[in-house]
Amino acid sequence: MNLSDVLSVLSGIVILIAFLPYGRAIIKRETSPRKATWLIWATGDWIVLAGMINKGTISGLVAAACLGATTIFFLSLRYGEAGWKIRDKICIALSGVAIVLWRYFGESNLGIAFGLLSLLVAAWPTYVSAWEKPENEDARSWVIFNISSIIGVLAIPHLTFADIAPPVVFFLIDVPLLYLLFIRPMKK
Repeated sequence: MNLSDVLSVLSGIVILIAFLPYGRAIIKRETSPRKATWLIWATGDWIVLAGMINKGTISGLVAAACLGATTIFFLSLRYGEAGWKIRDKICIALSGVAIVLWRYFGESNLGIAFGLLSLLVAAWPTYVSAWEKPENEDARSWVIFNISSIIGVLAIPHLTFADIAPPVVFFLIDVPLLYLLFIRPMKK
């Protein structure tokens, strides 16, 4: 096992830890996840993971994100906000496009790319929520999500799209939450 493998496993463990306080906050009704967002994040994560496996690589960060996002989606069915907005439908369409392009062209990088794009678009409702009511997001979880993303980036084993894009996109999704939850409220 090399350093990249150790960091990959560590990033997976850390992201799973991040889901624990987030799940607890949902059950205590301190945060209310959007069902559509978490369905899209879970679906996108599984598409990205499948594409990575097809490319002969795997990330502990992405594998653990699949489990965590799927769990949060199931919690959102009971405790979350209902409804589908246009952006939710766009994200589902992007996930569908990812699968169709991957199957048609036989190129899993297309599946990874469109899966990651759907994850980026699906982050928007969380950003809006954190902008309007930062107290409705579990700040501890988002700090831990950011730590897992940083470790995931450090764990990149090869300079290929399948190895680089997923942890970098996870990082790009997580970092704005630090601003929205910690810096912006201090500026008010």
